[in-house]
Amino acid sequence: MKPETKFIVEQELLLAALGCPTMAGGAATLPALLEQVNWQKLLAATSRDLYPYLCFSLEPYMEGREVPPEWEALHTARRLTVVDNLRLRHELTRITAALTEAGIPALALKGIVLAYAAYKDASLRPMMDLDLLVPPGERENAIGVLRKLEFGYQQGLPIFIRDHIWRLAPGQEFAPPLQSSKSRVQVEIHTQLDCSEPLFGAPVLEFWSRSTTAALGGLCAQTLCPEDNLFHICLHQARAHRFEKGLLPLLDIKVLLASNEHWDWEGIAARSLRQGCATWMYLGLDAARRFTGAAVPPAFFDALPEPEDLPNLRFLAEEQILSARSGGMAPPLIPLLLAEGSWQRRAQMVFARTKLVRKEELGPQGNSPGLLPLAQVFFRRLLVTIRSRIPKYIRAWRSGGLRVGAILKSARLFRHSNTLFALVEQQGKLPENSPRTDQVEFEKESRLER
Repeated sequence: MKPETKFIVEQELLLAALGCPTMAGGAATLPALLEQVNWQKLLAATSRDLYPYLCFSLEPYMEGREVPPEWEALHTARRLTVVDNLRLRHELTRITAALTEAGIPALALKGIVLAYAAYKDASLRPMMDLDLLVPPGERENAIGVLRKLEFGYQQGLPIFIRDHIWRLAPGQEFAPPLQSSKSRVQVEIHTQLDCSEPLFGAPVLEFWSRSTTAALGGLCAQTLCPEDNLFHICLHQARAHRFEKGLLPLLDIKVLLASNEHWDWEGIAARSLRQGCATWMYLGLDAARRFTGAAVPPAFFDALPEPEDLPNLRFLAEEQILSARSGGMAPPLIPLLLAEGSWQRRAQMVFARTKLVRKEELGPQGNSPGLLPLAQVFFRRLLVTIRSRIPKYIRAWRSGGLRVGAILKSARLFRHSNTLFALVEQQGKLPENSPRTDQVEFEKESRLER
């Protein structure tokens, strides 16, 4: 973290609660900061996925203090996380049983594993969905099993996929979520990992051979071994999301490292170099150490070549991390257009969004479509667009996300995110099938759509 970085009191309180080592006194400063904090600003400066952990960290210091109304928002978030996670675990139990009956093995990934196997309490780690890894070639069979359990794609999502699938890297998987019609739980079925081929030089079957069992409350589930889990989580937040998910993924790294005493840091460094992800691992673990006090030893960083222009890379990553907020951000399309450096690229993005009818949607008569089928598909897709987009813009208008300042800020963040991605990917030899910088926007759009 740059020494010149200035934090407001609310940011200082949040970082001290997470264990940031650069906050003088660490947890000892919390009582003094609580005397100065503006609670409304604190909630606005904290992304909602951190509310439960912030509540947990501050609770010992709230005894004997006058409880502000905003404190209830933190408590409510933690209670709701308990309920949501129980529902997610119940669905995971149901899904894995059905997959096992169909002869399809599955590994639980990310949030559900961290919540129950790494955090002190499952109420501290909210999650949006379930992520499952199935063997290569089994994805469609697994989706068929989920359909029998009444999971399906959300309205309009297949349209989005058909519009943009051509912009993915060769062999790269896009795994949109399926949603339960009853519980509303969303599930993503993967056959690739953010730390495996085709993005990095590690066959996904290697991860299966090292998989282990984790106790998730009352459920025993197969998952990645600790070291593979570290690679997956670190590269997911650093490369796949360009640090845009804020502080929670860094906290995930901290609690994951604390949950296991035995880490072969020399081997982790060597593996990072061997698989071509050393710069991303360096930046991800460096950020987790600087912001949350994650126990990453200096020996790990000493074993890797220091990334070129490290101060600038740290600044760009830090900007994304500290910009994650509770809301008020502009919908992505306008900022994405402003973030582009050429009018040709902007025109391509607009055309992709406005091309409402594709031949394959017209069935066997697609080569010579009649006016009526064309109009039917056009208006069906237009209705889906209105239903999915208009409410987002209304919410953004009410929260201030459509103000000129908010739009320009979002555009700057997207542009700097692209710069960060390009700078890191240019360092060293890229894997053969790695997405190049001209694919950055699709990856960003797909993450935002999800």
